[in-house]
Amino acid sequence: MNQNVVYVGIDVDDVSYHGSALDWHTGEVLDFRCRPTLKGLVGQLAKVSEYFGGARLKLCYESSYVGFSLQRDLQERSYECEVVALSSIPRRAGKSVKTDRIDAADLAEFYANGLLTIVTAPDAELEQDRDLLRSRQRLIQQQGDLRRHILSLLRRNGLHYKAECDHKTHWRTHHYGWLARTIEGCSGSLQVNLSLLLRQLKNLDEILATYGEEIEALAVTPRYQEPVKALTCYKVIKHLFALTMITEIGDVKRFAHPRQLVSWVGMDIREYASGGKSNRLGITRQGNRYLRTAFIEANQRGYRSVSISKDVKARRAKSPSEYVAIADRCLRRLNKKGNRLLLAGKHPNKVKVACAREMVGFVWESLNQAAAGLSNISSVKTVIP
Repeated sequence: MNQNVVYVGIDVDDVSYHGSALDWHTGEVLDFRCRPTLKGLVGQLAKVSEYFGGARLKLCYESSYVGFSLQRDLQERSYECEVVALSSIPRRAGKSVKTDRIDAADLAEFYANGLLTIVTAPDAELEQDRDLLRSRQRLIQQQGDLRRHILSLLRRNGLHYKAECDHKTHWRTHHYGWLARTIEGCSGSLQVNLSLLLRQLKNLDEILATYGEEIEALAVTPRYQEPVKALTCYKVIKHLFALTMITEIGDVKRFAHPRQLVSWVGMDIREYASGGKSNRLGITRQGNRYLRTAFIEANQRGYRSVSISKDVKARRAKSPSEYVAIADRCLRRLNKKGNRLLLAGKHPNKVKVACAREMVGFVWESLNQAAAGLSNISSVKTVIP
């Protein structure tokens, strides 16, 4: 099966591309290096193919900041190229030397032996939409860091909003007014520092508001309208979470069963069994962290009651009954499971993770239903044991 195939591992960085070609049939290895450009790489690959007598080349490189653009460029030039998950690359025991050349050789060998996990490449439009949502998430983290820094700076200088005012919520209109008055009453470096930090925070708020507008507009485009409609029937999912789930999952049909999606999200249960005893150690966290975070954040408190707001009812009124039925089953199950775990004394953080894990199966079903265009899909069991 591997005869006449040469496996090529490529270590990608900003300085150069290191490659290692392995002829599976003979075991011969050819290393190469080129400038980090498509032209340079294609030129080297042509030489590799010629060296091995026109053998079929199968290329791989590890997922990194390069994304999938290099893969698309190589595929457009008729090369077979796959991106492999960094977390799936085996680590050699006792390995004490690490170079780009060795990394490329390891990639080629592991790839030839089928030891690597292949990352499904999204199309360019989906990747760009996903990056839009990920960029917003990064800015949200920066906003949180900046807010905490401002509050810490104020406290260190004896300025405490909640102690001075009846209002208890930070970062609302009243709090911003208090900040402006407080900064005016300061002097020297403290006043300069707080003024610049507050200006930066307001700029960040405006940028995030623009991101929000773009995401709302994206949710009603033809590509996303139907799956967004299916997911926003859930009590705890609005456009932001819906688009995050859709763009991160991509083609849901590549997951034949919800358990596969649970594993891909990194919410499989770690288990340690020895001597007839078995211990469950929480989730693996070996998967898509953006999607895992979205599922967990969506289950902060919504599972505690089956009642839904007017906003949710309004969203459901525009959706087919099939979508609503799945969301209702999910809500009832999460309510039952979440409250049962809380009564058993489980920590709320563990409860929301358990509910998030359960929700994955229902979201899988909803996206399949949306992809099927309301046609009856085969009956599946969405409960994740």
